[in-house]
Amino acid sequence: MVNNTITKINEGYLEYTDKYFQRTKQILKAEGINPLVRYQVFARKGGEIKGLDEAVEFIKEVAGERARVYALKDGQIYAPCEPLIKIEGRVQDLVELETVYLGMIAGGLTGKINLNEVRARAKDIIRAAQKKPVFYMGARHFHYELDEQIAKICQEEGFAGASTDIGAKAWNKEGFGTTPHALVIAYAAYMDQNKIIGNPTVEAAKGFNKNIDKKIPRIMLIDTFNREITDTIETAKAVPELRGVRIDTCGENYAQGVIKRIGGKGVTIEAVWALREALVKNGFGKLEQTVSSGFNAEKTTAFIEADTLFNEKYGYPLFTNIGTGSIAKPVMATADIVAYYNEAKEKWIEMHKVGRPEFPTNRLQEI
Repeated sequence: MVNNTITKINEGYLEYTDKYFQRTKQILKAEGINPLVRYQVFARKGGEIKGLDEAVEFIKEVAGERARVYALKDGQIYAPCEPLIKIEGRVQDLVELETVYLGMIAGGLTGKINLNEVRARAKDIIRAAQKKPVFYMGARHFHYELDEQIAKICQEEGFAGASTDIGAKAWNKEGFGTTPHALVIAYAAYMDQNKIIGNPTVEAAKGFNKNIDKKIPRIMLIDTFNREITDTIETAKAVPELRGVRIDTCGENYAQGVIKRIGGKGVTIEAVWALREALVKNGFGKLEQTVSSGFNAEKTTAFIEADTLFNEKYGYPLFTNIGTGSIAKPVMATADIVAYYNEAKEKWIEMHKVGRPEFPTNRLQEI
């Protein structure tokens, strides 16, 4: 069964890949940036491993000898946040694989998905969002074989687009999405190795602006180093074409500017309020802002209420649109670049987004 699936996906896995990973490879290739990196994959909920063998075979089939894979195996019991896989290879060889292998793992860990529940949750999110555009960005949370069907449900319920090309067919469009954390970390590794002084978020934004078709909106992910406000303002100053930013602060961090900490970590109302308030006060109130990370109907409702208050106070929206995959309750897997190999120093150097370092393990076996 695994072999048949792998053969099928190898024939067109890019269709199932989040568009921002395809654009990342395009930028890195054009700029000659290709550090040797290490990815770490984990799930926050522990249990019995399923779907991992399929994911490993997919990685090995596509990347071949260009990747070294260390992994657990299906049937083993794993702890929350324990590394399931570590992958080493050139970033250009690995960056486009993430959506598919995470979906294989999430699909195995979750089991059967109730599509009626997906539809109900999608309907509730759209109702809660009122007139704000909502984009489906949850391909990595489900097995790739479900992506087209789930995206179609989202289209029927009023979503504005999807992050993969296969999903976006429901809208007769290409996948939606601009930049992921992997692009910024790749720039950071390249700059560190070559002793280049600067801000990796800003440099990644410049790379995007230089190499991606001008019809694609310049929207930059700005939370990689937990400097949401600082990096947004620096990017806006450096890239006049910047149309907006996306905040996706991970659950390990309080966003920059969060003081009261009443809403918790990650993408909270306080976090987005602090960023937008800083932008308005610095003359960047017209920048669009995409919010993502856990936007179910309840969170969306709370943000819409806050949006009304922000608009009343400042005359600008708190946020512009929403990216979400929270249309069911899958066991989600996460992949992060956590280190790069410095070839001059001949050693691995820690390099990751803030809050997500490499987790130690002695259980993984090279496959």
